Amino acid sequence: MNLDIKIDRDLFPNETFRNMDFRSTDSGILYEYPEITTFVHCAGYGGPFHPITEVEEDEWDSIFSINLKSAYQILKVLLPLWQKMSYGRFVGIASSLSIVGSANSVAYSASKHGLIGLVRSIADEWGKYGITSNAISPGYVETKMGVQESEVSDHRNQILNRTPSKKIASPEEIARVVVFLLDEKSSYINGANWTVDGGITAVY
Repeated sequence: MNLDIKIDRDLFPNETFRNMDFRSTDSGILYEYPEITTFVHCAGYGGPFHPITEVEEDEWDSIFSINLKSAYQILKVLLPLWQKMSYGRFVGIASSLSIVGSANSVAYSASKHGLIGLVRSIADEWGKYGITSNAISPGYVETKMGVQESEVSDHRNQILNRTPSKKIASPEEIARVVVFLLDEKSSYINGANWTVDGGITAVY
């Protein structure tokens, strides 16, 4: 299994995913790619940092739609296909905030907790068909959303001070775990949440 991963951040612009149609029609992705066997849900939107009393209902719905509902919508199409194949791999990218709570990020944390519930329930409901469903909960990653140092004063130093490994992950480090969970060698791993966070939730 080759775990030498290089991320092409420009491969799929965000607009591509907004316009995707997952229905089994002549205009849908399953028509063009009828043998999809893996699905990595790597959608994430945190919204502004503020207390729950300042979260508008539209903001809450948007965060849950992107972080959780989109996974349900795609799985609803893929799971029957995988059942016929007796094979399928789902990996949901959650967050360290799926394990702990976070002031001023209530909607984001709640949505990622929900994703873990979805992952585990899919494992229970569909495991008998050769389908595995797992999650990865990254800590802080070297992305604009992951560090946000331009928006939050001294945020990067705060993260480094709190993380036992004293580093921030590269996207490639998270991708290697994704590749492992998609591989046949991990077929007995099901319903698990892999924490890949440099130890930050161990000492939160």
